[in-house]
Amino acid sequence: MHIVCRSGCCALLLALSFAAARGAETLPLEEEQFEDVLRGIAAERSEADQLRRAKAFAVERRLSSMQVKTLAARLRDDSARLEFALAAYPRTVDPENFYEVYDAFTSFSKVMRLHDAVRPGTIPGPRPGPGPVVTVPETMGEADMKPILQALRKETFDPNRAQLARQILTSSRRLFRASQIKQMVECFDFEPSKLELAKFAYDYTYDREKYFLVNDAFSFSNTKDALSRYVESKSTAPPRR
Repeated sequence: MHIVCRSGCCALLLALSFAAARGAETLPLEEEQFEDVLRGIAAERSEADQLRRAKAFAVERRLSSMQVKTLAARLRDDSARLEFALAAYPRTVDPENFYEVYDAFTSFSKVMRLHDAVRPGTIPGPRPGPGPVVTVPETMGEADMKPILQALRKETFDPNRAQLARQILTSSRRLFRASQIKQMVECFDFEPSKLELAKFAYDYTYDREKYFLVNDAFSFSNTKDALSRYVESKSTAPPRR
């Protein structure tokens, strides 16, 4: 009986230890330890060694999205930040907040590369029977629009916004919904700039049958009419991928 009791205690201790270990796996690194890591990476003499050490650490330990952002911001350029962020993402404790890392970048094209890399670009469609696999274009999620709209609003002038918006649309592997295009258009100050983007964005829209929603972003009826005429002239062209 005494032996059984000791065996039961051992089993309980093992179970508790296993549960504690699993719990630790879901927690990010303590801030004091994280500060030590930052100092260690900063002490590396070369940029290549800093990146190597940062990647090795991200693979070995669990970091929060904010910690990944902080560490990425310490690296010299966006190429290094992208390489590090891609290495860190699989072991990030809160991947649903990984959009926070986008703020560490200075180039939106690198942000979109990271965005597309951590979220698959296509999803398999239904297969009613034997035959080829049907792929359905994936659309931009509502949560994914947050950093895009923030970036557009940060720009001071419409020409800069237009350049950034075109870069976003052309570099994304996902299509946008008409309601999302409307949100992007609303970031602009002047009607001509809004119309120019609305025309350009039509080719990157998934639900073109709802493009009338974009009209609500305009203040004047003549601008709405101009967009409607443009949409009619483009209605037979397929969406770009």
